[in-house]
Amino acid sequence: MIKKVLKKLKKRRKKFQSHPLMNGNGNGALFRYIKFNAIQTIKPKTRIYNWIHGLKFFARKGDAGIVSNIYIKLADYEDSMFLINHLHENDLFVDIGANVGHFTLLASGVSKARTIAIEPIPNTYEKLLKNVALNNLEEKVNCLNIGLGEEKGELKFTKGYDVMNRVALENEDVPTISIPIQKLDEVLKNEQPTFLKIDVEGFEYYVLKGAMETLQKESLKYILLEFNNSGDKFGISDQKVFDFVTSYGFKPLSYDVEKKEITLETTFRTDKFNTIFIRS
Repeated sequence: MIKKVLKKLKKRRKKFQSHPLMNGNGNGALFRYIKFNAIQTIKPKTRIYNWIHGLKFFARKGDAGIVSNIYIKLADYEDSMFLINHLHENDLFVDIGANVGHFTLLASGVSKARTIAIEPIPNTYEKLLKNVALNNLEEKVNCLNIGLGEEKGELKFTKGYDVMNRVALENEDVPTISIPIQKLDEVLKNEQPTFLKIDVEGFEYYVLKGAMETLQKESLKYILLEFNNSGDKFGISDQKVFDFVTSYGFKPLSYDVEKKEITLETTFRTDKFNTIFIRS
């Protein structure tokens, strides 16, 4: 048991020290990781944690969408910094699969952009609302407790995976909850979005199919999408999602944070889960 724990900690330390903000030293992040998990194991409860640019967030063990910010200061570093550096006060950020608010807080709390944050799971949505209120961002952020898909209707979502819930598979033998579904085109009918972030645990293709008018809007400059083969369970490959997005004139990129330089790529990123697209 001890050997297993030490092996896990060693693996964590190696991952932490590769983060750009750790400067090759993962010890501080490892200490924060151990401290957080020890405290949460001994006395599990939601606590407030300070973050960058004066932001704060609520977190407890299991809040996978935000707790890594406690250890490494800024999770999804390249994507987060790209968002911070490319969103402005008059822009509209649309956070689809907002979870508890990592990207929403950055967009409206740091870049001062307006945000529409969409989170279908009621329990996670409540955590999102609390994080928005904690940072006094209610005037900047409009939170919607709905799902998105190709057509308006209802879908069953899992409800036993905390902040990692997703659209349930047909005949899947797990607890589910019915959630109203809208097309993104209807949600943004009278809006001019600048940046879409879509992280919906493999359901990205169907969200995009319901956003064909949105994808043609001249205001839309950037899209952040997750590519980790999670669409396989719905019979959708990463390549199919990629082909669909690029058919609307978007190109994948990599971003050098230090130099603030964009490099166009030929396909989606395989060195990390997310890929940012820019309208060519």
